Amino acid sequence: MTFPIIDVSKQTVEQFKAQNSHWQAVRYVAWYRLARPVLVLSMWLLAAYYMRWCLTNASPGELSLEALMPSLLGIATVGGALILWTIGRQVDQGRSNRVRAMPMMAEPLALEAPHGIALDVDAGRRLVAYHDDDGLISHVISVPEAVRQAA
Repeated sequence: MTFPIIDVSKQTVEQFKAQNSHWQAVRYVAWYRLARPVLVLSMWLLAAYYMRWCLTNASPGELSLEALMPSLLGIATVGGALILWTIGRQVDQGRSNRVRAMPMMAEPLALEAPHGIALDVDAGRRLVAYHDDDGLISHVISVPEAVRQAA
């Protein structure tokens, strides 16, 4: 499965069957709709129970702000790192999706401008992108270079 987990968990059994066998599709649905949510919920409940137990059994000195500050700083550091990592992944994923979403161009040597306008060295910042077999950009050259190559 190469889809994000959220997308996969929304799929129906029929959508899973289109990609997998019947039993594998049922197994995926059982995992994403039943077992995985129960596992996540139970982990949160166990964490809440453990925190409650720690707070009820703590002495007054352990509940002071000075005693809790190192733990709070550690939690804030981990939370900040996770937020930065999430933002970085979104930026990186957006960048890679933009490259993949670019449409395939016609033959790179077909540089005819509309209405008979000649593309010469003063073509400005126009670029010609060459794509590989997977549709990703292999290299980019400026229009003046492409005109010189075509001549």
